[in-house]
Amino acid sequence: MEPLPEVVAAVDRLSALTGDTSVLDGLNALSHVAQSLVPSCVAVSLTLVVDGEPFTVTATSAELAVLDAAQYLEGGPCLDATASLTGVVVDDVLDEGRWHLYAQTAAARGIRSSMSVPLGGSGGTPPGAVNLYASKPQAFAGQEERLARAFQVPVEQLASNADLSFMTRDLARQLPERLEEKSVVDRAVGVLMGRNSWSPEHARTELRSAAQRAGMGLGDVAAVVLALPGL
Repeated sequence: MEPLPEVVAAVDRLSALTGDTSVLDGLNALSHVAQSLVPSCVAVSLTLVVDGEPFTVTATSAELAVLDAAQYLEGGPCLDATASLTGVVVDDVLDEGRWHLYAQTAAARGIRSSMSVPLGGSGGTPPGAVNLYASKPQAFAGQEERLARAFQVPVEQLASNADLSFMTRDLARQLPERLEEKSVVDRAVGVLMGRNSWSPEHARTELRSAAQRAGMGLGDVAAVVLALPGL
C-alpha cells in the first residue's frame, strides 16, 4: 500500500534533520518484518534518535505508545538497545528490576514481555530500535536470534514488500510538528544560555518550568524567547 501522507511528511522532516533519504524505505521494511515474524505481538513501535533525543516515529497503538514515553523518562529496553546496539529482551515485566517506571506502565496496560531490536546508527542512518510488545510473559523466548538476524537484512531487499498498514495516523501526523517544536525549543535554550550564562540543562529546566507554571506549551514559551528584540 502507499504510505500515508502523514508518514511521508514525517520522513521528509527526519530526512531534513539527519541528511538521510532512505528512512521511508526503512520504515516500510521494518513494519513488514515486525508483522511477519511476530504476529502475536499486541503492539509495535519504532523509535529514532534525532539530535540525541528519541522520538516515537510510529506505533501500532497510540495508547501503548505511552510505553515508549515511560522509557524516555526513566530509561528502558528501547534506549538500552539503541545505545548498546544489542537486542534487549524483557521476559516478564513483573520481574523487571532495571526499569521500574517502564515495568509498571507496561503491566498496567496488559503488557508482560517485550523485545527491542537496534537498527541504524551508521552510514548517516539515525540510530533507533524497533520495540515489540507482547501480552504474555516470555513471548520472545527462543526467537531472539531469528529476530536479530531478520533486522540485519538490508532494507532495500525488503522495501518492495513494504506494508505500512499498522501505521497509527495520529502519531505520524504529529511527528513533523514535534520535530519542529524541538528545533524551536533548542534555539530558545541557546538564547537563554547566552543571556543568562546558564548551562544547557539549567536553561532547559527553566524553560520547561516557566511553561508549566504558565499553563502553556513548551514550544509556545520557546517562541516567546525567540521573539525577543535583537535576535
